[in-house]
Amino acid sequence: MKFRLAAPSPILLAYAAALLLFALVSLYSPGFANPAHVATLITAAAFIGIVAIGQTIVIVGGGIDLSVPWIMNSAAILVTALAHGQNWPLLWIVPLVLLCGCAVGAVNGIGIALLRVPPIVMTMSVNVITQGLLLIWTRGFPPPLAPPALTFVAAGKLGPVPVMLLVWVALAALVVVVERRTAFGRYLYAMGSSRSVATLSGVPVVRTTITAYAVSGLTAALAGILLAGYSRQAYLGMGDPYLFTSIAAVAIGGVSILGGTGSYLGTIAGALVLTILTGVLPIFRLDAGALRIIYGLVILVTVFIAAPPLRELFRRRGR
Repeated sequence: MKFRLAAPSPILLAYAAALLLFALVSLYSPGFANPAHVATLITAAAFIGIVAIGQTIVIVGGGIDLSVPWIMNSAAILVTALAHGQNWPLLWIVPLVLLCGCAVGAVNGIGIALLRVPPIVMTMSVNVITQGLLLIWTRGFPPPLAPPALTFVAAGKLGPVPVMLLVWVALAALVVVVERRTAFGRYLYAMGSSRSVATLSGVPVVRTTITAYAVSGLTAALAGILLAGYSRQAYLGMGDPYLFTSIAAVAIGGVSILGGTGSYLGTIAGALVLTILTGVLPIFRLDAGALRIIYGLVILVTVFIAAPPLRELFRRRGR
C-alpha cells in the first residue's frame, strides 16, 4: 500500500511565504520588524487587499477587471473635489461615489454578460473611457486636499492599531462569509469552473456576472476614496500601480486565474507578500522595475500552472 502526503493548501503556502519573507528581511534589516514600520506595511497591504476583493470575486467567476485603476482614480478625485476639504459633505459624497463605482462596474458586467464582449476588452475599454472623462473634467488641475476625517480613517490609528486594519478585517470577514455561505458565492465558483455547465444547472449567469463586476467597481471606488485620504490629496494616475498588484495578490493567494477555485483568505496573504516585497526594494537598493518583473512572472506562472492541459498531465502522473 502506498501512502501519499496531501499537497499543502495554496493558502497555507501563501501565508508561509509571507512569514518566511518577513523573517528573512527582518534578519537582514532589524528595523523592518519595528512596530511602527509593521503598522505602515499593514496599512499599505490593506489598500491592495481592498482593491483585490473585487478582483478576487471577478476572477473566481472566470473573469478579470482591468478598469480598477481609473475607477480608483475617479473616486479619489470626485471625493476630494466635492468635499473641498470639509468633513460633513462626506456623509453624502462617499455613498454617491461608491454608487458611481458600482455603476461603472455594472456597465462592465452588462457588456460582458449581455453583449458577450470578452472581459479583457470590455474592462480595458471602460478603463480608458473613464480616464478620458476624468481628464476632460479636471483639465489636469489637482483637486483640493482630502478632508481630515478621510485622512484619519486611511492613515490614523486607534492606539497602536491602524484604522485601515480594522476596516480591512471587517471587509475580509464579510467577503469570506459571502464566498462560503451565500448562493452568490456558490454561483461564482460554478461559473468559474464551467460557465456552460453553470448555465445548464440553473445558475443565473447574467445576474451573477453583473453583480460580480458591480462589486469590483464598488471596492475599487472604496480603495480610491481611502487612498485619497492616505495621500491627503488625489492626483491623476494614482490608481495605476494597483492593476497588476491586485491581480498578482489574487494569484499568489492560490486563486486560479482561470477561475473556479481559491478564496479571499489566500488573497490576503498575497497582499501581504507583495507589500513586504515592496518594502524590500529600498533595503536592497532595487529599482521599482524589479517589482513589476515579479508581478509579471507571478501571473505568467500561475496561468501556466492552471492551464487545463497541464492539470490533466499532473493528474495522470499522480495516478
